Amino acid sequence: MDLSVLEKKYHNFYAPAFEVSIEGENLFRMGVEISSVTVDNTLEGADSFTLLISNSYDITMRELKWMDSIFEPGKNIEIKIGYTDKFNTLLVGLVTSVRASFPASGMPFLEVTGFDLSHKMMKGRQSYPWPANIKDNEIAGKIASKYSLGSSIEDTKVKYPDVKQDQESDFEFLTRLAQRNHFEFFVFGRTLYFRAPANDEDPILSLEWGKTLISFSPEMDLTDQVSEVEVRGWDVTAKKEIVGTARKGDEQGTDSGRKTGGELVQNAYNNKVVEHIRLPLFSQEEADRMARAILNRHAEGLVKGTGQTIGIPELLAGKNIELKGLGKKFSKTYYIESTSHVINGSGYQTTFNVKENTI
Repeated sequence: MDLSVLEKKYHNFYAPAFEVSIEGENLFRMGVEISSVTVDNTLEGADSFTLLISNSYDITMRELKWMDSIFEPGKNIEIKIGYTDKFNTLLVGLVTSVRASFPASGMPFLEVTGFDLSHKMMKGRQSYPWPANIKDNEIAGKIASKYSLGSSIEDTKVKYPDVKQDQESDFEFLTRLAQRNHFEFFVFGRTLYFRAPANDEDPILSLEWGKTLISFSPEMDLTDQVSEVEVRGWDVTAKKEIVGTARKGDEQGTDSGRKTGGELVQNAYNNKVVEHIRLPLFSQEEADRMARAILNRHAEGLVKGTGQTIGIPELLAGKNIELKGLGKKFSKTYYIESTSHVINGSGYQTTFNVKENTI
């Protein structure tokens, strides 16, 4: 999609605006003046936000306002950002912290911060034996229901005879299950996502340096690249070794006509670069899936980059973006791993971090 399509939707990106509601109540209607909104969106960990409240001090009473009545930690919050009267919801979550600042000059202000709804999963560690012969996606569905979240969950295929949650929070546990499948686990809005990376989908937007892309700083790094992963374990029932292997060419979401990290590192060292890992395994299917997951984790770090553009609510982690005008190597489609949306007196800008497995 070209930026001109969004220009029509957002009235030529004129008049950046936002709406913030706590427990369903619009803060503007309650007289709260918010001078700055930041929403950080990521595939790793929980999304977070920061609000700066400029009129939080009653100069007559010499007292802070709203700390208990509005910004009490634990309250539900929803943040929408856009232009004029067109908004996208960028975060649904909880207030977790309120900090007051009494500066040497100027008026006191409040800084309100918090996280998306996955923050609830980070509280408390537990040990729990899950039923035998269960798939990781089934576990993800049960945990989503536990927190009254909707779910968008893909099948992980492999059934495990023994799955233990060992002194882990639900967030840590699901993160571990996602990693062994090369899945993404995150919560956006009121939905839990447990899925394979969407890095093979069409880009949601095209940006060109010097026009719609303000800046971009890419880096190609072979340091962590391997050409093959070999995972070994022992089948207790069959009394034999299990070996799972993933090789260059098994990477997910590669661009045809370009080279992967596995290819580049093998050429650079004139030999295969193999990572050998020994793990507890239950089946050949599990071993193969684990090997592919580890190979893909290495591969997606081949190219990393940070870019900046005007504020675009559609730019979110887990989506693809096409960048142009960067030369033959770096003009391509990238996968977004995190974004930061900042709207304040200077306007609205979006910063994004990308990763890619081909160059």
